[in-house]
Parts: sequence; structure tokens; C-alpha cells
Amino acid sequence: MKNKSMRRLLSVALIALLLLLGCASTKYLPSSSKTYSPTSSAVIYYWDKPDRPYMEMGTIEVKAQTEKGMLERFKQKAMEIGADGVFIKGVENQLRSDTQDADLWFLVKPPIRAEGVAIKFEDQSIEK
Repeated sequence: MKNKSMRRLLSVALIALLLLLGCASTKYLPSSSKTYSPTSSAVIYYWDKPDRPYMEMGTIEVKAQTEKGMLERFKQKAMEIGADGVFIKGVENQLRSDTQDADLWFLVKPPIRAEGVAIKFEDQSIEK
């Protein structure tokens, strides 16, 4: 009995560690071959689109364990690619179906997957 409990505990710890290490990622899919110099700041538009003219640079996909981590990844990637901001199009929690012990599923927080559009403002003379 003690051996089974120890194996279960080690399994949960391993799953949690793998999820924490393997779930955070950021991908950028540019819509053109044009590149920009990195920016020192970027605005995150969570549900509303910007109210000033902009062009879409491409799509940013993020996986993170927390909402704060997700927003940081969007902002970091936007500044890296020279975007002025990111309009977040969708957010979802991904519940993993590969956790075998149904009574332990609550110990593993599902990652957040989000997609946004990197934007560049058309009129750079207007203050952000």
C-alpha cells in the first residue's frame, strides 16, 4: 500500500514538473517578410481592438501557466519583433487528457493557450 502511494505521488510530481517545463512557449507567424527594429514597449489589447489605424504584422501564439505569464510573453515577443502592440483574439485553458489518475487531475493546472495579432500603428507621430 505504501509503495503504491509513493508511486502515485512521484507520478503526480513528474507530471507537474513536465507541465511546468513544457507548456510555456511563444510562436510568431509573420504575415510578410518585412522586418522591424525592436521596440521598447508594446500595448496589449485584451478584448478591444485599437481605436487608431494599424497594420497586422502577423500572429503570435502563446502557451503559459498563468494569465500574467501569457501577457508577459505577448509583450516580450511584440517588442522583439518591433510591434507596437498585440490584439489578443482568443484565450483558452487546455485540460490535459493524459493524466491517468482521475482523482489527481485537480493537482495539475491546465496551461493557457492564446492567440493574438501583432500590430504596427500606421501613424507613428501619434502618442501611444
